[in-house]
Amino acid sequence: MTPFFMKARCRVVCALLLAASGLSMPLSPAHADILDDAILEAKSQAETPLLPRSLLIGKRAIQYARLSPDGKWVAYSLKRGQHIELRFYDITEKTHKPLFASELVDHILWSTDSRYLFLESSQGVAVVSVDAPNAPAFILNLDSNKDELLYGVDPSHPHAVIVSKVAADGLGHDFFRLTPDGTMKKLFHFPSFVGDILPGEDGSFFAVGIAEDGMDVVHIGNMGTRKLTSCSLDDRCKLISFDQTTSSLMMTGTFGKDLSGLSRVNISSGETTLVHQDPLGKFDLKWVILDGPGGSPRAAGYVDDHTSFYGLDPQATEIIKRIEEKLGSDQLALRASNGLAHWLAVDDAVRPPRFALYDRKADSFSYPMEQLTADHANLLRTSAAIRIPVWYTVSDGMRQQGYVTLPRGKDPATLPLVVVPHGGPWGRVDGSHAPGAQFLANRGYAVFEPNFRASTGFGKHYTLSANRDFGDGRVQQDIIDGMEYILSRGVGDRTKLGIFGHSFGGFSVLGAMAFTPDTFRVGIAGAPPVDLAKAITYFTNMDRSPHFALRLKRFKQLTVDPDDPTDLARIQAQAPNAHWHKVRRPLYVWAGVKDPKVSVLNVRDYVLRLQGAGKPVSYIEEPRGGHSPNSEMAMEAYFYMVEKALADHLGGRLEAEISERLSRHLERVIEIDENALHP
Repeated sequence: MTPFFMKARCRVVCALLLAASGLSMPLSPAHADILDDAILEAKSQAETPLLPRSLLIGKRAIQYARLSPDGKWVAYSLKRGQHIELRFYDITEKTHKPLFASELVDHILWSTDSRYLFLESSQGVAVVSVDAPNAPAFILNLDSNKDELLYGVDPSHPHAVIVSKVAADGLGHDFFRLTPDGTMKKLFHFPSFVGDILPGEDGSFFAVGIAEDGMDVVHIGNMGTRKLTSCSLDDRCKLISFDQTTSSLMMTGTFGKDLSGLSRVNISSGETTLVHQDPLGKFDLKWVILDGPGGSPRAAGYVDDHTSFYGLDPQATEIIKRIEEKLGSDQLALRASNGLAHWLAVDDAVRPPRFALYDRKADSFSYPMEQLTADHANLLRTSAAIRIPVWYTVSDGMRQQGYVTLPRGKDPATLPLVVVPHGGPWGRVDGSHAPGAQFLANRGYAVFEPNFRASTGFGKHYTLSANRDFGDGRVQQDIIDGMEYILSRGVGDRTKLGIFGHSFGGFSVLGAMAFTPDTFRVGIAGAPPVDLAKAITYFTNMDRSPHFALRLKRFKQLTVDPDDPTDLARIQAQAPNAHWHKVRRPLYVWAGVKDPKVSVLNVRDYVLRLQGAGKPVSYIEEPRGGHSPNSEMAMEAYFYMVEKALADHLGGRLEAEISERLSRHLERVIEIDENALHP
């Protein structure tokens, strides 16, 4: 075993030697060609103009769009100034109908008969009728801290959703069918938290509930509750539909395999049969398109290097082929109405995203949202930086994936390189338009976003191979190895490296500045947990809900057991918090006072130690900020910090003039400024 003290010493030296030898970072010819082509394209094109910060980091004009089951309507949100409008698009009449403005709606769900929209917010459930769309009605309050939840549309009822509330005796949950008039009909009681629910036949239900070591899939009927099969914490089991003709339950999950796929569960025997999995053998299943609510699966979708959809029958296969050929994008998200008669396709490779409707019977395409997002659309799309996936091998032999974004009109080899680890760490970067990466590229930086081990979407092994080795460990080494590969391919100037991340990405930034103190000229950390053990303890104290018991089990499995002193000592010894004194280069930190995931007190203590020791640190503390900036002004201040830090230390472009309003805001929120962030 490599001694602990040797890890940091070997980190950069080993990566340099391996990169120089050409032995550790092989790449398939296809992906090598993609990167080579991207470099040539970047060199050959004209440089893009410097775009305003507010334009690049602003919210999407349309946050979501939902096709009704009958294919007659699209419900969508539209940003209008400081407000978000909920609207209908009548596909037959080709007209847009504004409904009302609201900042509170998180999700919208169509009823199975397409007559109602159910609206979910932090306050509970509201409903809108297509016949009276200007009169939304609040019908149920739900307390998420008690795991009172909206589970989704009830496919066995024309217009209802399924919700749960804590039982009157506080033991378990009662499940109800909620209709637009506010009527609640009790369906059943369950003694533990339920992660997913689906109606069966003859008034029965299927549920995925917390068990001792994971989740149990059960059938709840007149004869009581019967276990069908089990899922581990890593199986990510989800109920999709019930096929009455074959008495089988359609589910997604891994069921003991590495990749998540679509499976059929026999409700008599509990036997599981795989129906569809990624043909490439690399990626987890992301979406299943049904033949209407509660209908049979017709297509499977994957977030691979981009996105891919596969028909599960010849008709669906032919329709998908037709849509992809017409729209010509490798980043389409697809949704279908009953019988696959109408399709909504969203091209998420560009901003604003392109929305297309496909009428299968007429074989026609329409683009109803184009005029709504016309402002600045052409400028944003023509100025977009080049973004490509890359595959590489890290120093212990594991193949990993990430994304490179290159500014147009520049030789990538001469550019400063900014490494951007994602949050989570149980998340991933994908091929869709990335506003942060596009912002950095517009300022003149090459950007590398690694999907280090612990990332999700690439199978269980990819996630679990992190082996709880965070901080000064294997995951941090992956980030450095990936960066070394990108540099070895002619992207980025080794003397001008920066690192920027949020949440777990911020944790990685603090680690990089401590464990590789001479590598990066500047680090920018947003909402960084300085110590994962402290973060989990804080998170536990903030969330007392029954659901958190399941999350805590997963934390223990993937990170650290806060009840084990030896395990706590291990993870704390590897945390940036224990190595703060090693930071030498300029560091910029952002924190939100109301952050429910990362304690602002821990972040504040960390930066005060740096300041006390004379370290070059600047610190923004947003008094109303949560885990992320929660207003347009707070977001602009955040990205001003990013832009100014990188320009000062790496020499990129800067939108130097700031508004008086932003200047006043910065004066209020900058607590420490050893780096002269605000002039």
